Amino acid sequence: MNADEFERLCAPYSGMVYRHCLHMLRNPQEAEDAAQESMLRAFRAFGRFRNDGVATWLYRIAHNTCLDILKSARLKRESVTLDAWREAGGDVADDRETPQEAYERSERDDRLRRAVLDLPAQQQTLISLYYGEGMSYEAIAAATGLREGTVKSRLSRARDALRKRLGDNFS
Repeated sequence: MNADEFERLCAPYSGMVYRHCLHMLRNPQEAEDAAQESMLRAFRAFGRFRNDGVATWLYRIAHNTCLDILKSARLKRESVTLDAWREAGGDVADDRETPQEAYERSERDDRLRRAVLDLPAQQQTLISLYYGEGMSYEAIAAATGLREGTVKSRLSRARDALRKRLGDNFS
């Protein structure tokens, strides 16, 4: 196992890993712990890595780490404060937003998040890289080892699957 090679290949994606953990866990401290745990898991598994898409591989490890945390009771014992959420760059409801509008927005966001988590792993990865990370088709292709046309078609299928899960009235 070569620590220098792991650092060279994986360190550029540590921000992506943290952001994905924060997106899933909604708690900056939990996300930081999960991101560190994810990178540790990746380091331990680096000898088995086939070098076919570092970003996808790390994303999947982070995703599974977060799922493990969500399954545990740890998050139930902790709450996210508004200040911590703001410090982490979280979206805070507009002051002009009514409580009903804030509730409806929150429900839409939760429904979308659940629908994305119900997608197959590769579709989740593509949705996250494109919408969450703002990566171009070309960058996603380079990160995942897929051809750009394949990324476009699979991302299109992922969007179609989300439309089916969410229905036409989702906005």
